[in-house]
Amino acid sequence: MLNIIKDILTSPVGSFASVFSLFMLAFWLVHWITKKITTIESSHSNLVKSNEDTNKKIDAYCDKQDHNMDEIRRDIAYLKAMVDVFKFQSTPQVAQSHSPLSLTEYGEQIASELNADAVIARNWDRIWANLEQNVNDKSAYDIQQYCVETAAVDLDKLIDKDALNEVKQKAYKEGRPLAFYALVFGLKIRDHYLKEKGISVEEIDKHAPCNL
Repeated sequence: MLNIIKDILTSPVGSFASVFSLFMLAFWLVHWITKKITTIESSHSNLVKSNEDTNKKIDAYCDKQDHNMDEIRRDIAYLKAMVDVFKFQSTPQVAQSHSPLSLTEYGEQIASELNADAVIARNWDRIWANLEQNVNDKSAYDIQQYCVETAAVDLDKLIDKDALNEVKQKAYKEGRPLAFYALVFGLKIRDHYLKEKGISVEEIDKHAPCNL
């Protein structure tokens, strides 16, 4: 290549035209290469962005599926807990079955034995944050369902470890499922939250599925 350039530069005839043509060719090649590199970089950038968007969509889809699976597992766990509770229909019940749900005299006795009001009071910040995140804009019926279900399935999300251990010990001594006593906390928490929100317990019936 250097010899060709040398020959052109030392050529007596048409040297200017040859050199000019050579430079024009070099300029065009530089321009063409630069354009191609820019196109490749742009394509690479678009590809990376496309991959990122695809990954985000995949992650969002997976998160949604995980959420759905968590909901299914929660529902199954709640149903199992309620089946365990109903096994003790021949014994005094902690709550009466007609709507809205409320503690029976025996339920109030259990609540007193477990110091439910004091436990809820010392865990209220945690309980309030949980309910505000999950049922802040829900109906009174939905609030009741969430409190009862969460207490039955995830009581540890509502009360501290020491209180939970006391409930477990009582359940073990009396040979009853944890959900039997968790219902007491679920209804007590419901009442506390509705009171804080200025919502009457009677509002529950207005939004119950059978009344819609």
